[in-house]
Amino acid sequence: MDDTTGKPRCDVLILAADADPPHALVEGLTDSGLSTQRTTSPEFVIWSAANGPPAVLLLLPHRLTTPGGISLIKRLRALHALPCVIRAAPDDTAQDRVDALEAGADEVLNATMPVSEIVARIQALLRRTRGTLSTLNWRLLASGRMLEMPNAEPQRLTSAEYALVTTLASASGEPVDRYAISERVFRRPWRPDDRAVDSLVKRVRRKLPPNAIQSVRNVGYALTIAIDFTPAHVEICAPHKLLTPPPPGTTYSSIAQVHGTKAPNGKD
Repeated sequence: MDDTTGKPRCDVLILAADADPPHALVEGLTDSGLSTQRTTSPEFVIWSAANGPPAVLLLLPHRLTTPGGISLIKRLRALHALPCVIRAAPDDTAQDRVDALEAGADEVLNATMPVSEIVARIQALLRRTRGTLSTLNWRLLASGRMLEMPNAEPQRLTSAEYALVTTLASASGEPVDRYAISERVFRRPWRPDDRAVDSLVKRVRRKLPPNAIQSVRNVGYALTIAIDFTPAHVEICAPHKLLTPPPPGTTYSSIAQVHGTKAPNGKD
């Protein structure tokens, strides 16, 4: 059964292309003292790696080249050094197995490998890696609005980008609707014909791992990776827009003096 609730705290998270992975394999892992959790969702695996990683991930795709195979391993390696074991299919080639290893798999198992050997290899991998794993944290710094990335140069964010990321990160993986994002980032109500939020999300996605920001149908957006940050004041992204109406008799020039701008054509 697909379990996608709560943070996984297990020894082996099994991603199976089929709803029910081989019973003998699950039984073998359990009998050896390893707790297991099963899912058919690659996105749940990505969420797990960022929020509550298991000790090891076991991938059972139909083929190494399918979505739950090599491409998923590449996405994982942008987030976590999580030990990953993948089982090849009979039709996978030697080059497919090499590609899986180069993508970051720790073990590529033969399709005909007996359960006892699979369990033994997973246990050996756990012995080698326990106590040595560390999450590749993303950090958001208020000073300079910098996004620090694992194994890469930090990126400077615009005030709008910074406000969007802090808004999504504050939701701890829950979806945030466009109304809340528009109010928080642009200080204005969202309208159905307003594309500012969607355009901003598109820009920020280029600076994060693939699928780090997911679209939630009829709601808004959700962040699927963990980003460490300290809540801080976020600058208004439209400083020219007054939050309260000016008092009667106020001219453009007097407002411009406050904001350090010039009146158009030097006139009130």
